[in-house]
Amino acid sequence: MISALLVLHLGALAVATVPSADELRLASGKREQEANGGSVDDEDAISVRVRPVMETSGGLVSGFAGGAWALTMPMRSVAKRYVNTLGLVQNWQMFANPPRGSEYLRLRYYSAPGAARIAGRQDRAWTVTTELVFPVAPDDQSHTMAAFWQAHRDKAISNAFGAYFRARISRIDAGLPPPVAHDLDGALARTLVPVTRYFAARYVQTALPRDERLVRTEVWYGWGRSRARGELSVAPESRAGALARYYAGRSQQQVSRPPFQPLDTLEREADLVWMLIHVDER
Repeated sequence: MISALLVLHLGALAVATVPSADELRLASGKREQEANGGSVDDEDAISVRVRPVMETSGGLVSGFAGGAWALTMPMRSVAKRYVNTLGLVQNWQMFANPPRGSEYLRLRYYSAPGAARIAGRQDRAWTVTTELVFPVAPDDQSHTMAAFWQAHRDKAISNAFGAYFRARISRIDAGLPPPVAHDLDGALARTLVPVTRYFAARYVQTALPRDERLVRTEVWYGWGRSRARGELSVAPESRAGALARYYAGRSQQQVSRPPFQPLDTLEREADLVWMLIHVDER
């Protein structure tokens, strides 16, 4: 029975990842030269030799996928419902048209004086604490046994904000307005609440002063473009410097009035763009 369940489970994952013809067409993307305004003639010696082989292989894969799509049509609805229910949706195009940048996730905590401090008329300044939670370690750090835990945590966080953006795309396709803080229900909130509350609880236990209370947690998604081949970065140390400050530890500052921002607020730091995607208020 266990063997049969494993076979059915793996079969459902395989069926759910078979792409349609439209998905294959969307995943074809553009060559780097075309995306940057160049032409195929601008390719280097390696690309000239590798590209034809890859295009031939891509044609074979496309033909195989078309046959698999037709063959698995009767069982696709059941397989996709099973995979979606377990949260095991796989990105079959992870190696096709890969992202042209790096992703980051930071949390910002707002804590206020507790009742005892307010009653004693002490300083009522708010504490704003920011920490980077994804990736768990910088790219230039050597990875040994700790890499197993780091990869596990990074994958969980990546799945969470990946599901969030898929839910947002579905919301846009349905013609719904952009979300606001009090409207983060359903799939949007469900994807990020576990991540937010895990790190918020850890912050409360390890860093929040006893006479303060956590009031608000913000989740900021960050994006930084990768340099194209041959492109000279004007200030390559700018992003590295910003990330180094995050990896050095949580940063704190005192404010008299908390600068609460609405969802989808953008902040720029070096060549990184941060967007506020989730708010958890208490």
